[in-house]
Amino acid sequence: MILQVKNIKKIFSKHFSSRKVIAIDDISFNINKNEIFGYLGPNGAGKTTTIKMIMGLLKPNNGNIEIFDSNISYKHIRSCIGYLPENPSFYPFLTAYETLKMICALYGIDKKQQDDRIKTFLSLVGLNEVISRRVGSFSKGMTQRLGIAQAIINDPELIILDEPLSGLDPIGRKEIKDIILLMKRRGKTIMFSSHILPDIEMIADRVCIINKGKIVGTGYINDIIKRQLKEIDMEILIDNPQCLEAYRNKCKFFAERDNIIYITVEDENTAKEIKMKVEEHNGKILLYMPRESKLEDYFVDMIKVGDKKNE
Repeated sequence: MILQVKNIKKIFSKHFSSRKVIAIDDISFNINKNEIFGYLGPNGAGKTTTIKMIMGLLKPNNGNIEIFDSNISYKHIRSCIGYLPENPSFYPFLTAYETLKMICALYGIDKKQQDDRIKTFLSLVGLNEVISRRVGSFSKGMTQRLGIAQAIINDPELIILDEPLSGLDPIGRKEIKDIILLMKRRGKTIMFSSHILPDIEMIADRVCIINKGKIVGTGYINDIIKRQLKEIDMEILIDNPQCLEAYRNKCKFFAERDNIIYITVEDENTAKEIKMKVEEHNGKILLYMPRESKLEDYFVDMIKVGDKKNE
């Protein structure tokens, strides 16, 4: 096991007030070797606070965090971790090359290897054409790419990325997802936080959902989704729409416009009955589209469950 988070709790004091705010409330999870672990939650759920505690930037009030069976305070542990903060920031007067050269020096990477390594990783994140450009002129997306490069340039065993897809266009998001998958193929372990659910569904092995400082759901993507039928959308052209009136209360959505009936059902048997009724009355099925459940459905359901428990 690469990372273990055990019953951690984080309490903040509000400025100019005696009131305490529980940001993280007794959460536990673990990350296994060579898996991509997605840490999900709405804004303000506690994702960044958790990651900062894992990285030793914040100290939990209670609980324990172990990385490679040790504490983050040990130098040899820190050297095995690559980290991208939520809002990476670099010296604006340095170029992309100079920034990574400084990072290489901090990690103690051999000077003979630095040049090739810097050029390789800048190319990997799509910044090879701006290698000599000052970082202060970079867009948010370019800064994010540089942040990814500095997080992996020391070839870490564990890579922790806080919102790595933030600020990137669709092409940039695909490139970063490809890099994450490449790191997994190289035997690395990746933890990343995000609220972009379709992207997580494509690359994560396992996810953990946090809301209001509490974990509300966790599991493997394949187990969560299970490819179960969620809904069926139908569009029906029929001269006698009254024949389907009996199904109105069985449908999630039922509307009529210009002799076309628009229906959404959550039960496959009901959809089959409607289809047979349409055929009996010489109607026509213009659209029959089954939709499977997705990570988004699980995410929304778990957030609602968590909200009800907090009421």
